[in-house]
Amino acid sequence: MTIGNNIKKLRTAQGLTQDQLAERLFVTRQTISSWERSASHPSLEQLEAIAAALGEDVMTLLYGPKPKYQPSRKRVILVVVLLALAATALELGAVVPPQVEGWVMRRKPGWLFYMVAFRLVEGLLLGLGIVGAASLHWPLGLKGKEKRRCLIAALVCLLVSPALFAWIRLGHCPYPIFAFWMYSYEGLELLLGLAAGTLLFLAGMPTKRTE
Repeated sequence: MTIGNNIKKLRTAQGLTQDQLAERLFVTRQTISSWERSASHPSLEQLEAIAAALGEDVMTLLYGPKPKYQPSRKRVILVVVLLALAATALELGAVVPPQVEGWVMRRKPGWLFYMVAFRLVEGLLLGLGIVGAASLHWPLGLKGKEKRRCLIAALVCLLVSPALFAWIRLGHCPYPIFAFWMYSYEGLELLLGLAAGTLLFLAGMPTKRTE
């Protein structure tokens, strides 16, 4: 697409006539027409003036407006599944724990899961669902070293709470840390899970160019 076509497209998108744009640039309508027909080309100074008059940047005039982001079908399906899982996690977090707390506390596997991983998994699913929904509007995704860093950070988030719990069980944890964990472990695990879900989604999703 030529500069002239870009000028015309941006002008018409704003509902401006050639006369109106010419008035803003202090040139004649014939000059605008000549640019749009590519019979002549604006100078660099004129390009800057045109960009300012249209509220755009010079790169947009040179290369055209950026195409609107459209998520791939694969991403849309994935996000729908993640949102369904996130909604299920919210329902379980609100209803199930009070009903089964007495049951899980009498059984070691259930007790360990409830104390160490329940809110962590809930936060993980919520993080995946929230960032997934955001990715339908913005082309979220990373590549290369950024992916690896996100994966490492997500792993750290997932291991913090189990590591603290193991430290407490071994009896070597200072009392302030023990008290902090006992009174805030649910909120802490939820936040760590949200962070891990966010990081995992960003690390797992390709950029728009590779979808």
